Amino acid sequence: MTDVREESGAEILGTFLDEQINSLVEVMPVIRDSSLPRVHRLFPLLSSATEDAISIRILGDASRTNQAYVIARALVERTINVCYLLFCTDQEFSNFVDYSLNKAGCRTDRAIEIDGDVKVRIALKDSNVEFPENVRNAIAKFTSDSGREKTRWTNVSLPERAAAVESHIQHSGLFVPLVTIYADASEALHGTLYGAAFHLGAFDFGAVPNDQESLDRHRHQTLSFLYLMSGGLIDTMFKAMATAGEGACVLRSAASIVKLRKVAKLCGLA
Repeated sequence: MTDVREESGAEILGTFLDEQINSLVEVMPVIRDSSLPRVHRLFPLLSSATEDAISIRILGDASRTNQAYVIARALVERTINVCYLLFCTDQEFSNFVDYSLNKAGCRTDRAIEIDGDVKVRIALKDSNVEFPENVRNAIAKFTSDSGREKTRWTNVSLPERAAAVESHIQHSGLFVPLVTIYADASEALHGTLYGAAFHLGAFDFGAVPNDQESLDRHRHQTLSFLYLMSGGLIDTMFKAMATAGEGACVLRSAASIVKLRKVAKLCGLA
């Protein structure tokens, strides 16, 4: 059994993530040209998720664990959204698309206002820009009665979206990264003291690293966890697309499950 606290263990799980990334990259042209409208429409989101996974490997190799966590948070949310959007109602999917059109329109005139005082405003020089009808409709949809922008495309929380995916895919594997990676990385993004030091084991009470050797073992263990979770998230996307009817992902999903189980067993995680 491989010890995930050693460099060799992290390398095995890093190789697993590399293989998952390569499988996703290989199928991307099929996803881009998919005959399934939702799969095709979600290509940019899947492409971004691929870049997230690649970035996690690059940051991991450079021992930038905190930054790898931050990117992993994006991968968690993108994965949940991709899977949720494959199975949600047509209205919910439409809201997701229209939200982006709304953002495209709103970015032409942005301001920060505090207590009625406009601190900064950035707008196009020509404020009379004419938006296409679909953008105008999207802006209207995401503008409240008080004239303020609605900042969410859905009222379904992220955990609820994960639960909805779980109802379509058994053992989706979304809840563990949501309660670990997402929660801790959010602290890093929000600039808290915890978020600046949790990846070093500074708050692992009873097991705080106290020398270079124990710190290295903690780093390898942390990277092993990130690589395993990230590879598992790619596995979930394969399963979701296969379940949604994307034929090109059926065999890849089956192969991904075998690889995930093998590496988990090798590292004593299953």
